Amino acid sequence: MKRALIATGVAAVFSAHAAQAAEVNDQGARALKDSLSHFLPDPARSSGFLTVTPAGDRYEISYDIARLLATIDRQDFTVSGLTPFTLLAAPLPNGQWKLNSDSNMNFSVKGKMPDGRPTNLTYSVTDAVFSGIFDPAISYLRSGEATSGPIRMVSKSGAEEIEASFAGMNYSLTSTDGAIAGATNFQGKGSLAKFYERIAAPQTPPVQIRAESLDFDVGVEGVVTQNIQKLVSLTLELIRNEKPSDAEITELKGLIRDAMPFFTSLSEKIAFNNFIVASQAGDFGVDKLDYTLTMTEPSEATRIGFGLGVEEISTPSGLVPEVYARLVPDMAAVEVGIADLNFTRFVDTVMEMELTKPGPPPEAEGERLGKALLKDGLLTIDFPRVVARSSLYDIEASGEITGNPDEKDRYNLKTSILARDIDRLIQYFQGAAKVDPQFNQASFAVMMAKGMAKTEPDGRLRWDITIEDGKTFSVNGQPIR
Repeated sequence: MKRALIATGVAAVFSAHAAQAAEVNDQGARALKDSLSHFLPDPARSSGFLTVTPAGDRYEISYDIARLLATIDRQDFTVSGLTPFTLLAAPLPNGQWKLNSDSNMNFSVKGKMPDGRPTNLTYSVTDAVFSGIFDPAISYLRSGEATSGPIRMVSKSGAEEIEASFAGMNYSLTSTDGAIAGATNFQGKGSLAKFYERIAAPQTPPVQIRAESLDFDVGVEGVVTQNIQKLVSLTLELIRNEKPSDAEITELKGLIRDAMPFFTSLSEKIAFNNFIVASQAGDFGVDKLDYTLTMTEPSEATRIGFGLGVEEISTPSGLVPEVYARLVPDMAAVEVGIADLNFTRFVDTVMEMELTKPGPPPEAEGERLGKALLKDGLLTIDFPRVVARSSLYDIEASGEITGNPDEKDRYNLKTSILARDIDRLIQYFQGAAKVDPQFNQASFAVMMAKGMAKTEPDGRLRWDITIEDGKTFSVNGQPIR
């Protein structure tokens, strides 16, 4: 994984060398080294940690991170086991670059935490292989493939210890032309096999987390990479200069506006398969655990969405009484989002602020930014899909809630709830009341709700619920006191 990240960072400088794609020579090697180290402080540049040499039809780029760390004053920690990492970069006839790397990693860090506790971190990756095609036309990787063998990390801080590992990893990156001129769509997919994590701490029972695999799928569309690359280059230059001038800040603001909206959509999905949490109480597990993140174009009406889904929940035998265990859903999913965020106005407000002042912005400026982000000062949270299903029920809900964050008692809520098999659930509650009398109240509440419901053509019951200004409450148009 780290190899892919390094290769991606190196790729950004190859755009400047597209014209030399037909030949590999000492002059090109020196130019490439200067570009790669340009933004680093002088002690790092002169440390010899970076070398670029011609090797036939490609450049051999070597990073000796141990030498780089030797230039840093690090009294509180030591690093051992680092070996040089090599990336091969071959110019192609079409002006693109082919990147390759193949190596292992096994290092450790020893030191002290801010509170004085000793800490020790070990990290290893076996058989890490990366290959990719960098395209100067988009200032980024056009495609890439990465694989590895076992990955392991162990962290000890005082008496606390965390161990995490994967049996192996695979990752692929693809790209296509975007819908607008100069934009590119990127898609990254991969999987990490045999996930394992162990957490141990004083006075806390140890916990182990396992999964057969962790699959991920990330996509971003409409990225104008050239504008973002210009922005990143200037930002690194300003960091290196430490004290940017007013003209440089003005240029930075202009590049930020040019790079907006950064992308037109973003999506991410992570899925744990056969996910298990093992503790002293027994094993808790789900057959599948999904997490999703979505974001629309950063504009005047941006939405950021989150999702969580589980299938086939299991608990230790006997932990949950049978009468309650049957109420645990076989499948549940929640999708929720923050809508109507005005990122355009937020960025414009940031651009009006004095960016050269050190430290965080004043409280008044923070409030100003918060109001710029919200539409009419209101926060809108939507939930397009909330689902729970079992052998006893099938319930689905959707809606949204809007309110002023500073006036939590005043809000508007609109939601629709659909359910089937309500009679089966009522019968179960009535039977379960023989074991626990509290189920009588649940049965009565569900029967009252059934009496207020409308019936859909497919047989489901429906409740349209509205709350206005945190006060008036109605169900299917009927006020409820």
